[in-house]
Amino acid sequence: MDKETLLKLNFAKGLAREAGLIAKKKIGNLGWTHLKSGFYDVVTDADVAVEKMVKYEIEKSFEDESVLGEETGEDKNGKNGKIWIIDPIDGTTNFSKGIPHFCVSISYVVDNDPLIGVVYDPYMDELYEAVKGNGAFMNGEKIMVNQTSELTDAILNTGYQYSATEYRNTVLRNYNAFFGKVRAIRVFGSAVLDQCYVANGRIDGFWEYCLKPWDVAAGSLIAKEAGASVRGIEEEFSIYGKTIVVANSNLISKILEVIKS
Repeated sequence: MDKETLLKLNFAKGLAREAGLIAKKKIGNLGWTHLKSGFYDVVTDADVAVEKMVKYEIEKSFEDESVLGEETGEDKNGKNGKIWIIDPIDGTTNFSKGIPHFCVSISYVVDNDPLIGVVYDPYMDELYEAVKGNGAFMNGEKIMVNQTSELTDAILNTGYQYSATEYRNTVLRNYNAFFGKVRAIRVFGSAVLDQCYVANGRIDGFWEYCLKPWDVAAGSLIAKEAGASVRGIEEEFSIYGKTIVVANSNLISKILEVIKS
């Protein structure tokens, strides 16, 4: 790992921890909440405050690089093909109700390819990190996907994008299709942590529709570096695509077979 990458990794880790602790302090004192695209699409003052802080620190430290954030937006092409992609609070619906399952996600992307991914869960005090080609770690310990090979032994995870009405029936059909074929299906409410949970072996696979780059940039890199396969459902996987499936190489084709059937 070169010095510049190491510097940016350590910067992202410190910033993610700082942002996560700010969010954690606000979970019991939300202030205002706002609905974006509908009653299901919540943003809190903490989302905005944390994103502004993270964006400010990045732009102060790396003047020639831009930021793409969930709340403030930005040109996704960045400057010179380099961009930081951030989600200040992934799992805002959980956060808004005081459910302690959410995280901060920070990724550094070069030419649409994540180079650094950092995710911090402040309630579990778990910091996930990955640099392309250097493996994945949680709190400094190397992590790997598990090797579950049969659907009947697998616990899968998915999520619902309530604003994506075109996918609603598809998601429900997928959910029903797995009944009787897998051990369990979970819906935790944070796509980023779902990818990290595949990476550290807590769950065996994850799929979801209609995601945004801040939902997958850091998490997909961490999962890949932990040995997971990452694919799209309807197209080749891209951080700017809409769908994702994450699992070990033994399971991913079996998961996709059920989804596509």
